[in-house]
Amino acid sequence: MEDGSGTNKWSPGDDGVRVSIIRVSDGKRYKGPMDFTHVTYNMDMHFDKKSKIDYRGGAALVPKTTAYQKRTPAQGFPQIISPSGAVNIAEIKRYFCSASGLNHVAQSVGMDYKTLIGGKYKLLIEPLAFFTYNGIKIAATAHEVALYDQITSGDLRSKLGNLTHKNLPLAIFLEESDLGFPAWGGTTNGFVSNAEIISSLGLGIVRFTEEPDGPGDIELPDYEYHTDIDVITSFLIHGGEHGDPIPV
Repeated sequence: MEDGSGTNKWSPGDDGVRVSIIRVSDGKRYKGPMDFTHVTYNMDMHFDKKSKIDYRGGAALVPKTTAYQKRTPAQGFPQIISPSGAVNIAEIKRYFCSASGLNHVAQSVGMDYKTLIGGKYKLLIEPLAFFTYNGIKIAATAHEVALYDQITSGDLRSKLGNLTHKNLPLAIFLEESDLGFPAWGGTTNGFVSNAEIISSLGLGIVRFTEEPDGPGDIELPDYEYHTDIDVITSFLIHGGEHGDPIPV
């Protein structure tokens, strides 16, 4: 990361996601947020867990030095951020549309699996990064990174910009507008601004229209994306014989 040093660094694999359950009826957070990651080392600082929807509603960025609470994700959890930005979007989709992944999310937030996929709720997924800035180990979503960079007057970006203002916010974003967030039509491999991150980047949404026929595995077809287009698409999970997700 730029002039990476022991005091300003990020390593591949130091990532995760923040998941919130959103009510379809009013677009507000119902359960969570809950952070999922395989990172095991302790954080020096994180931010009072809020979702992108909470921040959009005016919630303040609140630094915390108390113990960072997280969950170890279910088996098969995909890589979220890569140094090149070449994230395997199909794997991210597959995990968050699998019965095992959704069951784990439901259990983690204290929600019944069938209630979660019944059509009244959506998943809001935000990429997380775990990095060292000025010697401080920090956990943050893309949205929190943008807000914190404003506080540091751009110093965070100057030292870790490839992560904070490129690979992290572009790890997951919308191709279709949802929950009041616009589809992203900008760069997919360049630097982005704090304003762009806050308004449009660092989020994916899973929505359900009907309950699948049973709690068995939800099979996903393979998706084709153009080279160097690193996006995650909002998609529907339908009932029916197989309950296959259908991109929209």
